[in-house]
Amino acid sequence: MTQFDQVPPSLEGLRQLGLQAGFFQLLDLHIDNAQDGEGSVSIHVDARLYHPQQVVHGGVIFTLADTAMAMALISTLPPNTPFSTIEAKINYLLPVRTGELSAHAKIIHRGRSTAVMEATVYNTNNAEHKAIARVLGTFHISQARSRSVAE
Repeated sequence: MTQFDQVPPSLEGLRQLGLQAGFFQLLDLHIDNAQDGEGSVSIHVDARLYHPQQVVHGGVIFTLADTAMAMALISTLPPNTPFSTIEAKINYLLPVRTGELSAHAKIIHRGRSTAVMEATVYNTNNAEHKAIARVLGTFHISQARSRSVAE
């Protein structure tokens, strides 16, 4: 493993990976930041994100928070380090119908094999910027995978 392999992926590198991820494309999710244990992502609200009560589905809001937490964690890990969400708790504070959603996350505690993160999801609509959900999550961190000779 070279010294370069120890450097977390760049923001632009993560954005390129996001462009290839079908789920990111489906939601038109944007990675805004992934640096120094903090992460943020955003999405524009439109009717395809609604559930039958004409508000943004809670799963979309959770996805934003989970992805922001993942960006915060990935910014601190060597390349090829697998990780996954193992637990999360979300408090929905307000419904969302229009505007932009953004999630901002940071690492609260990072150990050898787990990390605890927190995220806040905001709705920006005209000049208003309101917190609409708070999330606390735990992630499992696996050992970094070695690159094969073919890579």
